Amino acid sequence: MWGMILAVLSTLLLFWHKLSFPKRKRKNTEMYTLIIPARNEAENLKRLLPTIVSEDPQREIIVVDDDSEDGTWVAAESFGVKVVDNPPLPPGWMGKSWACYNGAKAANGKTFVFLDADTWFSDGGTDRLVDVFDGEGSVLTVHPFHEMRSFWEKLSGVFHLVVMASSGLTTVFKERLGTQGGFGPCLVIAADTYWKLGGHETIREEIVEHLAFTRLAASKGLKTKAYSGRGVLNMRMYDSDLKQVVEGWAKSFSTGAKTASPIMTFANVVWLTAVLSFLINLPVLGVWGDVGYVALAILMHRSWGGIGNFKWYDSLLFPLHFFFFVFVFAYSLWKTFFVRQTTWKGRSIVDKKRSSS
Repeated sequence: MWGMILAVLSTLLLFWHKLSFPKRKRKNTEMYTLIIPARNEAENLKRLLPTIVSEDPQREIIVVDDDSEDGTWVAAESFGVKVVDNPPLPPGWMGKSWACYNGAKAANGKTFVFLDADTWFSDGGTDRLVDVFDGEGSVLTVHPFHEMRSFWEKLSGVFHLVVMASSGLTTVFKERLGTQGGFGPCLVIAADTYWKLGGHETIREEIVEHLAFTRLAASKGLKTKAYSGRGVLNMRMYDSDLKQVVEGWAKSFSTGAKTASPIMTFANVVWLTAVLSFLINLPVLGVWGDVGYVALAILMHRSWGGIGNFKWYDSLLFPLHFFFFVFVFAYSLWKTFFVRQTTWKGRSIVDKKRSSS
């Protein structure tokens, strides 16, 4: 019984707040620039750019072609947007940060929106994004609403919850803890604030760049906010192949786990341990086990509703999600401590801090 109570209580406390996207009228009409780093993203750009290209004179779009080999430049140029050729990657820089930095140097907007190429906007989503931004002295990140089309993709459920919890923005104690991180696919910041912080140059060696940038902003006293992208910004992380799901999350956690906030890492460990202990002891808990199972399924459904297109039956299968998480996380730990180098889009990514130790 106590195991059931701890599992339900830890879930409730860790995911107390929803990050629903607010509705707000535009505060200003100054030009803003969407900056899209793109390495071999021709197909993704064909999905993203139609959702943001418009005749709005206050909206500038820059695609930074990062040494692509698949026609990314041609695909971007066909939509009439500005395309920037990314200079060769200098020593000490991560590729995405370098592309973002050069995109910012070419931008004319008063606000920068750094956006991953594998996202796309819902109708009116771009305006809603800019409408909620507080302007100078603040940073906004968005966790895209994930579109999943296969059973295997749905197994990402617990991973998404861990990412949400790691931000410190969903816990009941968020006011005391403050911002512990942000979300990488979309970051919004005033141009003046960006350059005052030193731009991406200040976090050039960080693999999880926008998490690091959000923490940097918070450490300087800037206001940081984060929302779920439901109804605004969408993303499909992996195709339906199980191998892609496993390898993708293993790569993400082999880097992200080392940069996560210690206090939120501890909170995640307590939560995961409580739920897994409950599930292991479920057969001997009798009616209390049934009560706990239903309560956790309801809480999973409440949290997953803001993350992606999960259905009610995905919540009923939540034990499968947790055991899948354990398997993939164990695999990611092996990659973290025994494999020094991974690749992303054909470019080697080396943990420089670990390699130099």
